Formats: sequence, structure tokens, C-alpha cells
Amino acid sequence: MTERIARRALIIITLVGLLAGAVAYAKGEGALAHWIWAAATVPVIIALAASIARDLLQGRMGVDVIAFLSMTAALALGQSLAAIVVAIMYAGGTVLEDFAVARAERSLKSLVDRAPKVAHRHVEQAIEDVPIEDIKVGDALLVRAGEIIPVDGLVACSGAVIDESALTGEPIPVTRQQGEEVRSGTLNAGQTFSMKAVATAGEST
Repeated sequence: MTERIARRALIIITLVGLLAGAVAYAKGEGALAHWIWAAATVPVIIALAASIARDLLQGRMGVDVIAFLSMTAALALGQSLAAIVVAIMYAGGTVLEDFAVARAERSLKSLVDRAPKVAHRHVEQAIEDVPIEDIKVGDALLVRAGEIIPVDGLVACSGAVIDESALTGEPIPVTRQQGEEVRSGTLNAGQTFSMKAVATAGEST
């Protein structure tokens, strides 16, 4: 979380620096604009250098080195505007990456939160509720309308209508015929159906 805040602070610093330098340049203060752009680029260079050092200690080297060399070379050659543009591109890229990671984490958390704790298992002529961890391969299960499929399995009746949007993003429910696979974490969007477990809870989707 602290690193994410720091990366957001960097993009704000570079954007404010670019704007302030542009205002100074428009007023004929070229030298001042140069120093503003350079000063706004330095924090990004420092943060990038620390990141590269950590990667090297772990035996990795990424494309961040290119951004680092671009910014330092631009400053060395007196091209502070080019340097801050590269700094904005780098800082903006890290913020977008953080956004994507956070969104993925929320999606995974929602999948975990919606995982059922109990399954309905056929036992002779009756249905018993059992903890999902007790489901074994080959168990006959019942999935009621609106419930989350507890484990991976095969449809054991004439068919089932499944909402797979939580896994695939596809909003239109699909129909699975008898013998076709249904995956845990998906939603029974149709009538109650029977299925046969082909995996335990720990080995399911």
C-alpha cells in the first residue's frame, strides 16, 4: 500500500512539474522552466534507481533500466522537457499497473467470498448438506437454482443453465448438456440440476 501511494505521488509531482514548467516557459522564463522540469524528474529517477537495485539483488533486470537511462541521459544533455515526459510515461505506467493489480485482487477476493461452504449430496434416497471439504470424486450432488456450483463436475441430468461470468466475463448464460463439464465458482442460472463431482474442493476451479 505504501509503495502504491508513493507511485501515485510521483505521477502527481511530474504532472504538476510539467505544468509549472510550461507556465514558466510561456512567460519567457526558459531557465526556470528547465530547472522545474529537472527537479520534477529527479524523484522518479531516485525511485527508479531503488527499484532497479532491488531487482538486481534478486537477479532480475527489467525494461526499467531503459527508462532510467533515458531520463538521466536527457538531463545530462540539458533536455529536461524530454526527461520529464519519460518520467510521466514511467510513473503513469506504474499507476495503471497498480490499478490493474488492485482490480484483479478485488475480482479474486469476490470469487473466494462467493465460494460455497456447503454442498447438497445424494445419499441413497435423501439429500444431505455436507461441508464442501467432504466432497469426494464421484459424489452425486444437487445444485439448486441460484446456487454456486461447489466443485468441478459433470452434468448428470438432461441439462443445466450456467452463468460463467465470474470466471469468463461472458454475461450470457450457457447451456450444459448431460455429461458436459461445469466448473466450481459458476452460478446455476436455471433449474435445480444434478451433477457428479470430478474433483475435490481443493482441486476445483
